[in-house]
Amino acid sequence: MKIYIASSWKNAEMAFSVAVYLRKKNFDVDVFCDNSTGRYIFHWSEMLISPDKSKSELNAVTFLKDKRSQRAFKEDKKWLDWCDACVLVLPAGNSAHLEAGYAKGQNKKLIIYAPLGFPQGEFDVMYGFADLLTDEIDAIVEFFKEEK
Repeated sequence: MKIYIASSWKNAEMAFSVAVYLRKKNFDVDVFCDNSTGRYIFHWSEMLISPDKSKSELNAVTFLKDKRSQRAFKEDKKWLDWCDACVLVLPAGNSAHLEAGYAKGQNKKLIIYAPLGFPQGEFDVMYGFADLLTDEIDAIVEFFKEEK
């Protein structure tokens, strides 16, 4: 089973730990913050290194025109196309949710994992697309074992 981990840079440490755990269970895993597989890693803050740009000058259009952003998009899409399943690790932002939606739209399995639990009062009807919602990592492993 090939697994793509989607999450937020604010949650990169948790996303990485999920990837490590699933790899120890003999799954092939890609995670956006780990270049050990040769993955191209990019964070938007790198665009601010140049003195000719400031955060206030960035928007969706200018950001996506940058060659680094284009390369990062192609890299993420490559891994999304590669995977059999996507694990959305919460909390996660817009990009990770789009990745999860793309994966599900490609008929891949979708797991939404909330390691800190699902907060009361926070929910989304579109989470109904998920094949599994869980706050237990071992439930993910069991789900994939049954899928084999």
